[in-house]
Amino acid sequence: MEGQSSCGMGKLTPSNYSFCKRRMKDLLIVKDLYLPTMGKTKPGKMTDDEWEILHLKAAATIRQWVDASIFHHIYEDVKADELWNKLAAMYEKNTFRNKATKIRRLVNLKCKDGRSMTKHTSDFSVLGEPIDIYGDDS
Repeated sequence: MEGQSSCGMGKLTPSNYSFCKRRMKDLLIVKDLYLPTMGKTKPGKMTDDEWEILHLKAAATIRQWVDASIFHHIYEDVKADELWNKLAAMYEKNTFRNKATKIRRLVNLKCKDGRSMTKHTSDFSVLGEPIDIYGDDS
């Protein structure tokens, strides 16, 4: 059960960022910890200490779901918005390497015997948005 939580959500890795981002966002919303990840200013009714604690809780929740292979990139971040943006900058970019990885995964995606079509199509959709091969690399 390495890389899985008690609720079944897998750890964020470079290959599953688009899937885990959505699940992590949902988890933060359910726990009322999403506001600090948006980079907004502190709500007027909240003290500075309460806002800082909310940032720490959100950052700790995010780090809890990050795989050990990428943890060293983010372990020092204490502001939830900086941590969220750093992960996005690392794995959301449509770089040539990310495009090549997506293409390789698409090419190698095969429906395995005995596995339901629902799980297969789920694997397919996890690959994220379409790949813009001729688009900008920025």
